Amino acid sequence: MIRFRVSSLLLFFLLLFGGVQQGYAQLNYDYLEGKFLIKGTVIDVQSKKPVPLTNIKILNSGKAVTTDSEGQFSFYVYKTDTLKFSSVGYLNKTLHISDLDPANYYTMEIQLIHDFVKLKEVTIYPFRNKEEFIEAFMDAKEVGKLEIYGIEKPKYSNKVPKAKFNNPISLLYEKVKKRRAANPDFRP
Repeated sequence: MIRFRVSSLLLFFLLLFGGVQQGYAQLNYDYLEGKFLIKGTVIDVQSKKPVPLTNIKILNSGKAVTTDSEGQFSFYVYKTDTLKFSSVGYLNKTLHISDLDPANYYTMEIQLIHDFVKLKEVTIYPFRNKEEFIEAFMDAKEVGKLEIYGIEKPKYSNKVPKAKFNNPISLLYEKVKKRRAANPDFRP
């Protein structure tokens, strides 16, 4: 029982002092000499909505940060730094800190423009090229011989469906044809 209390007390002090050292490391401002804080939001030009998870690369140092889910950012920079804002579906934007007005360091609004890519028209064939398709189509003498991937064969019949239209001549032909099939001795 005493060992349990001693070990739990020791563990408590280790966690307490470990957390304090981490807190001191975060509050150490020695590395900030010459730097200043900038804050802002990255938004879409057209909709004026925030662009979440935008990558912001500090080109001079090679470091990078990412905006939060509301497109907001805050970090320390030098006056000589250059920032590159990039996000999927948007054109990249480069910003020189020396060109900024010091009054806007805490209210920056970076506007990104949609990137549009126009693709050429594409025709998809079930064969490697158009000539191979034409050759296979011309070689097919029967309906079931030509196989086009992605199109099922007829399940119950290989017959080509006939056009269904009714005119007087077709109607007479169908009646005569039925009699003929029923009575082989019938002569018109």
